[in-house]
Amino acid sequence: MPSSPPSSPDAATLTPRSAATLLARCASRAAAAALHARLLRCSRAFFRSPYLANCLAAAYSRLGAAPSAVALLRAAPRPNVFTHNILLSALLGSGHLGDARSLFDGMAQRDAVTYNAMLSGYAAAALREEAFRLFCSMRERGVRPTGFTFSIVSSAVASARHGQQLHAAAVRHGLAHLDAVVSNALIDMYRRIGLLQHAARAFSCMEEPDVTSWNSIMSVYKDQVLGSTVFQCFRSMRSKGFSVDGFSVSTVLSVCSDVKDFAKGDQMLALCVKMSFLTNSIVCSAVIDFLCLSDRLPDAVQLFRGMPTWASEPCNALISGYARSGLMEEALSLFAASMQNGVVPTEFTFASVLRWSSCFGLMEQGTQIHCLICKLGFQDDVIVSTALTDMYCKLGLTRHARKIFRTVAAKDLVLWNTMLLGLLQNGRGKEALGVFRRMLKCGIQPDRITLFGALSACSLEGLVTEGMDIITLFEDRYHIMPSMEHYTCVVDMLCRAGMLREAVNFVENKLPKFSAATFSNILEACIIQGNIGMAELVAEKMVMQKSRSSLPYIVLAQTYGAR
Repeated sequence: MPSSPPSSPDAATLTPRSAATLLARCASRAAAAALHARLLRCSRAFFRSPYLANCLAAAYSRLGAAPSAVALLRAAPRPNVFTHNILLSALLGSGHLGDARSLFDGMAQRDAVTYNAMLSGYAAAALREEAFRLFCSMRERGVRPTGFTFSIVSSAVASARHGQQLHAAAVRHGLAHLDAVVSNALIDMYRRIGLLQHAARAFSCMEEPDVTSWNSIMSVYKDQVLGSTVFQCFRSMRSKGFSVDGFSVSTVLSVCSDVKDFAKGDQMLALCVKMSFLTNSIVCSAVIDFLCLSDRLPDAVQLFRGMPTWASEPCNALISGYARSGLMEEALSLFAASMQNGVVPTEFTFASVLRWSSCFGLMEQGTQIHCLICKLGFQDDVIVSTALTDMYCKLGLTRHARKIFRTVAAKDLVLWNTMLLGLLQNGRGKEALGVFRRMLKCGIQPDRITLFGALSACSLEGLVTEGMDIITLFEDRYHIMPSMEHYTCVVDMLCRAGMLREAVNFVENKLPKFSAATFSNILEACIIQGNIGMAELVAEKMVMQKSRSSLPYIVLAQTYGAR
């Protein structure tokens, strides 16, 4: 580590401008501190104006010595807006968010850099509401947002309303369509909050999309399970002269695995070999996952063993591949070997191992992995906590699952759904409904999985009125239209409550097409409850629709024979 600044002029020729140039070139804190000491020895007059103090503080902040920058600037004479901006960034870099806000409030002059620094602090601290309020205040005071401003705020947006307001502001400032960085941030924002159609619209309005734009929109279409559209985007991207990167290839390979299009996957594999992408750990993990899903586990193992270095992503993919093939011993051995080779487990590593441990009922291994998670400090990660909650629910240990669930401060939708469905799997319908109600009170936006869990809980507990109210709530407030699986839950709920006539009417009114499976469920409920009249009625309806199921014919034959 250098103890003095590089190739500096002598004391006689050292000027504030030359000193600022040297500070910008400093590559370590020791070099900046040495130059600081030399400047003080030369003349303290250098620091009578804020210029050199600002340059020195900026160097300290850039080199990770934010406390030194704060101490320097607090004693700086005649501070200006640049001094305050550097001090603000230094305070935020030191984790003093409250002090930074006090400084911000006391500043007589604020520019876009000032607001961007404070917005970055709020975004880093996950204070999303505060960040959005500050953005609104920035615009009210007439400070023009920059592209960086929109990028910061988009990462802090958590609701559809705020996302659309931010997009509208970007359009008014002429950045939504012309600035690729802003457009890419909007696409990622819409993808994160679930407004996938808005993300596609933002991409279509871009005048000059870049590689990041194409990669982002392919991820959006992948989330929508639109495999053909992802393939079309990839072809369009190459035809327009864009050079695909590892992210592009890994996204398309993941889609090939999801839709089981092994022919296109082999083409992508050939492209990876041609463009030497297999050295990329992300691409390599996507290839391993594809090979495992296409029943080529030996090829995946061979590819993994040929890697020059171990990385977490390929290890996760092969662990899942082993477990998916029923080779849980090999999966756990690879997990142990990866740590011995210096690969630090990630939250996805633990999620993969815990998922398959619970599927195979390996309670002892699951609890050992839980101990390792606590030892490595992953117990607060929401992905790991979700995997632990799911594992304990599948093992029937709901008390442990609830304990982990309660300790997570920032619960996301996946964790709420995991707890909801886990309680249902263990026959705890009332507790599941309690989780559902608390979730709505916390302002979490539910999805179709949440609706399925809530309806299943009502069915389990025989709460018909509450179940129908939940259907209406999701349609009116959350604009989530029920699908066939939800209607099946409602039918099951009505049948369990003995409301067989209502179940038939519900199916005939809600389903546009005849559903043999749904009517079969009603018919079985009629038989179990001994309602021969309703059983005959349902069986006749199924026969009139030329159902291929043998059940209605058997029921009618027995009924007519009894007569």
